Amino acid sequence: MSINPIVLSIPIYFTLIGVELLVERLQHTERYRFHDAITNISCGMTSQITGVLLKVGVIGMYELLYTHFALFHIPQTWVWGIVLFILADLCYYFAHRYSHEINFFWGGHVVHHQSEDYNLSVALRQSSLQGFFTFLFYLPLAVLGFETEFFVYVSALVTLYQFWIHTEFIGKLGPLEWVFNTPSHHRVHHGRNPKYIDKNYAGTFIVWDRMFGTFQQEEETPVYGITTPARSWNPLWVNFNHYFQMREQLRETPGFWNKVRVMFGRPGWRPAALGGPYQIPEVDAATVQKYTTSAPRTVNFYVLLQYVVLLGVAAVFMFTQKDMEPAVRYSVAAWCMWTAVACGALFEAKRTGYLLEPVRVVVSLALLLFALRSSALFMSAAAVGTAWLAVSLLWAYSFRKVFASTAATTAASHAYA
Repeated sequence: MSINPIVLSIPIYFTLIGVELLVERLQHTERYRFHDAITNISCGMTSQITGVLLKVGVIGMYELLYTHFALFHIPQTWVWGIVLFILADLCYYFAHRYSHEINFFWGGHVVHHQSEDYNLSVALRQSSLQGFFTFLFYLPLAVLGFETEFFVYVSALVTLYQFWIHTEFIGKLGPLEWVFNTPSHHRVHHGRNPKYIDKNYAGTFIVWDRMFGTFQQEEETPVYGITTPARSWNPLWVNFNHYFQMREQLRETPGFWNKVRVMFGRPGWRPAALGGPYQIPEVDAATVQKYTTSAPRTVNFYVLLQYVVLLGVAAVFMFTQKDMEPAVRYSVAAWCMWTAVACGALFEAKRTGYLLEPVRVVVSLALLLFALRSSALFMSAAAVGTAWLAVSLLWAYSFRKVFASTAATTAASHAYA
């Protein structure tokens, strides 16, 4: 298997998001917000890019254990595939559960819960850091004797299953609710109502939550998000925000063992001297205020067009990065990250975002010429470059008007980090 099934499924993801968005518009239900959906997709894109770059180390450790410590050598048959799927889903349950119950791990998972909406784009909102921790929970499968490529493929299917459950358009599904994770069960998991916190960790089979005492039925409509919102459209910041908060908490927490517990205890833990654990606040869907900013319409239109180009570059990267020279590979990856961050800065009307955008235009053109050195990328790079130049010309035309409106917009959103 040369391509991750998750990468191959990306066109299907976007098609289904488009269908859900169309239904939302026809029903006037307002389940999508432009800035939030773009940030969700940005987080997913940056997660896939960093995953490609870090995959060698993670998969290498699994392969090392399989090669030298496997108790058996299990054949790749459909029967054993089902067994592996069930075991991988069980491993996912515990990886997911401890990503909520250990504060340091929560910092790598919190990104997925930050959106205050609930739609299919939220499924793409993944952390760039979580893989550092969760892969440890799957290593017993290597020791059991499931071959590396077999494991990568089947565990990807566990992930693929979870895409469709991120929707509010599907209600309860009767008897299926007893066995499988469903949209209803997963809506509970994304709720920040006190009764919903740390419930329904399942990937595919909700039976794990029923067995281990973490199941909660969906009752009132959940309020989505986290108890301490990130309040940012910056995909880089939202990945590290929790660790900056943890650093501040460690500074004010006395005693070595208290600091250890801050890092590896439950999120929100504090020693009694500082008031004890933080209490989970009650929330009301009717009164909760979601994070929002109001960028000028010209900026939104520019970012949308720019984002289409970004997704094109990211797609080329995901499917051809193995054939790229190392310098090109890392340069394109860095450009994708920079562009995603730049889009967030423009949404938030950050002055630095407007000032650095012309710099990014120049760097982008230089990178395009650099990438054209590889003949395998010529057609893709030329197509993407042509589209990018058209978008850049649009920006050059509207830059003065947009920059003039920055002061008023910044005044309205200066409190947002």
